[in-house]
Amino acid sequence: MPRFPALPPGYDTWSLGAGGAVARRDVAAAVRAALGTHPSLYAWAAEQPDRTAFTGRGEAYGVTLGGVDAVVRHARRGGFLGPLLGDRYAGTPRFFRELAWSRRLAEAGVPTPALLAGAWYRAGAVHRADVATARIPGRDLAAVVFGDAPPSGEPRAAVLRAVGRLVRRLHDAGFVHPDLQLRNVVVAGDPPQAWLLDVESCRDAGGAGDRRRNVDRFYRSWEKWNGLRGARLTAGDRAHFEAGYGDSA
Repeated sequence: MPRFPALPPGYDTWSLGAGGAVARRDVAAAVRAALGTHPSLYAWAAEQPDRTAFTGRGEAYGVTLGGVDAVVRHARRGGFLGPLLGDRYAGTPRFFRELAWSRRLAEAGVPTPALLAGAWYRAGAVHRADVATARIPGRDLAAVVFGDAPPSGEPRAAVLRAVGRLVRRLHDAGFVHPDLQLRNVVVAGDPPQAWLLDVESCRDAGGAGDRRRNVDRFYRSWEKWNGLRGARLTAGDRAHFEAGYGDSA
């Protein structure tokens, strides 16, 4: 098997034909069993009778993996390369970077789901991959605000402040998320807490300007959703987000 980045303690890796798999030790047996009976981890998840489907960049599935609530997704490209390359990647599978960043962020106090497992399936010079992360029992911010029963009043304000605090923690830790958008923030709990998703694109911040541009990126996502679904995110919501961002406690 090719040499890949060193794994943190508590993770196992093994070969899988022309590809391989990585799994946290408490779910490794379940991942091995799934890959022993199905062509991919995603195919296994898609066939679970108690799965929950989530829409986004392709469908993801909420399942139980070795007794742990998980979300299994198939890696797909976004942006201008998406229509051209789809789910094909070259080089090191991106979930190795996601694993490293999820741990780095967690150690810095930025809430993000733990990466449970990843599997890649090589075909010539490219590979396809699946990823399993711990499931957060909440909804992404787009679903919260643009769903059928969006919160109002103080519960709504609390959600926006929680998101603001999350972004501030990210920036105070010295990082930015170049794809910061409504779908990449999950809100759960009462009082609400916000969690950061798809963290493999995170990087070190270059300074205050970098952080400001990151917030601007978030607002562009905000305005995109308003354009698609109607202006549900208001100036008042922005004020609550910025109040949370300004709270460094």
